[in-house]
Amino acid sequence: MAKTSLIINAKVITAAADKGLCGIYINEEGRVADIFRMEDYDNARYPKDSEVFDASGALACSGLIDTHIHGIGGFSTDQADSSSILGMSDRLASFGVTSFIPTLYAGSPDKMEKEIKAVVSAMGKEKGARILGVNLEGPFLSPKKCGAQDSRSLTLPDAGVAKRLFDAAQGKALAMTMAPELEGAREVAAIAAQYGVVLLMGHTSATYEQALCGIEMGIGHVTHMFNAMTSFFHKAPGVAGAALMDDRLKCEIIADGVHVHRDVVKHVIKTKPRDNVVLITDSLGPASLGPGRYVANGEDVVLGEEGAFVDANDHSKLCGSALTLNKAVLNVVSWGVEVPLAVKMATENPAKIYGLKELGSIFKGALADIVIFDSAFNAKDVFIGGKKIR
Repeated sequence: MAKTSLIINAKVITAAADKGLCGIYINEEGRVADIFRMEDYDNARYPKDSEVFDASGALACSGLIDTHIHGIGGFSTDQADSSSILGMSDRLASFGVTSFIPTLYAGSPDKMEKEIKAVVSAMGKEKGARILGVNLEGPFLSPKKCGAQDSRSLTLPDAGVAKRLFDAAQGKALAMTMAPELEGAREVAAIAAQYGVVLLMGHTSATYEQALCGIEMGIGHVTHMFNAMTSFFHKAPGVAGAALMDDRLKCEIIADGVHVHRDVVKHVIKTKPRDNVVLITDSLGPASLGPGRYVANGEDVVLGEEGAFVDANDHSKLCGSALTLNKAVLNVVSWGVEVPLAVKMATENPAKIYGLKELGSIFKGALADIVIFDSAFNAKDVFIGGKKIR
């Protein structure tokens, strides 16, 4: 039987508030069994042989959840190898990420099916962050807004292809990005609903009106807001305008200050309902490796001066981020967002969107995925399922 644990002197942060210095009792099932204020420590009930971890006043929050990530630490989904997915899992834990959804680039059905199977085969074998499922960023995207995607891999929405990809995921396909203006989108949306897949609009040249039609067909989330979509203009609001103004849409945002200006990030957070913004990284395989020339999704990239990856031959072309999710949280806090809301956007919000009822916050009965952070949001201690892994 697993040993019980006790975290003490932790400044517990939840989506609702900073709860102050608390203790967290983790039972033998790896779940949060009790949360108590430290002034009640002497009266708290827990097995006296529990292993005690003293947070010494550091922040404690639910483990971060990265729902849009292509790679990190030299590992990436396009390597189509379960060992690479497990490498991502291990590396992510060091940044306080305890759950993630490996995200695939658009590709041929054969290529994407191979990558899907690599993710699925890695699930349950991880020693780091939990692998939650698969995020399909394509292939039903607009070539007019392909961004760093390979335009040769993009196709019109096809219900048969969608079904093939979802079947390959064996119930683990959690998300798919699609351009709602493309012919066949409605049929794919219907298939996605049957499989319980969350649909996002992104890499899209849709008009504002087409974006609203996308909502009606079942799209409720937006991929990396402002990037690879029609921009906001007062006479033509575009997809960005729909995402900003329509509260039916949740939205991802890359808070590195490069993909989206920091003041625009702050405006989105201020404008959208508190449950509707999700911090993501959209990071590439070389993320966290430092400066150098790398290959990501078949393209030569370098770390640009501003801290994001750019085309090695055209530094004006953004190819993806080098962001880690703890850094995204730190960034928005440094830009004036209160800590509980910053944490919520990287924990509770993604958990709600993807139906992860046991994750995303510290509450009685939750899986004890808990991270102790210092004031700069460096992960000091990482617990997954109650087990200290870092």
